[in-house]
Amino acid sequence: MKTKKKSRFLSFCFSFLPGAAEMYMGFMKTGISLMLVFFLLIAVGGWMQQTIITLFDVVVWAYGFFHANHLASLSDEEFAQVEDEYIFGMDSVLGTKEYVEKYQKWIAYGLIFIGACFLWNTMANLLHSILPEQYTFISRMMWRIGSYVPSIVIGAGIIFLGVRLLNGKKVEIVPQEEKEEKILKENVIEESSKTDGQEEK
Repeated sequence: MKTKKKSRFLSFCFSFLPGAAEMYMGFMKTGISLMLVFFLLIAVGGWMQQTIITLFDVVVWAYGFFHANHLASLSDEEFAQVEDEYIFGMDSVLGTKEYVEKYQKWIAYGLIFIGACFLWNTMANLLHSILPEQYTFISRMMWRIGSYVPSIVIGAGIIFLGVRLLNGKKVEIVPQEEKEEKILKENVIEESSKTDGQEEK
């Protein structure tokens, strides 16, 4: 679909729903991916009964709102240069098998975790409906565990990713420093050899 600047007022109105304004202006890939992420976070957060997941929707909504209004404010020349792309690298997820193969282990862990949370909450609801009233404390205990454990796991996962990113940054910096030292030593050796050659002459 060809992108085209349209009414700024309608673009502003559509921007309150992430992805809608982008689709209105013809950026179908950007709009669909934004809307998909927005509603997927709501569905997963409600499904797992984790409000912390739905908080990420605030970030997605703000991004969609300001992104759409930024597009609408561009000049015709700048607007024509904007490419319609999937956000967050979704094109690689949707289009390549290598991505899934590379992160197959982590994807499997994530699916198992989501499935376990879903099964746990379903069992808690089932027990609450079939157990006598004096035993409903079991389902209440399961609800509490099902409410806190995912938050702990998700929080630990975020910390783990942060630590990995910091370690990865250090690993990238160290070889660069070693490379600079090696180049410096080579320059010193080359200059000293030139100096010795001139003295011999």
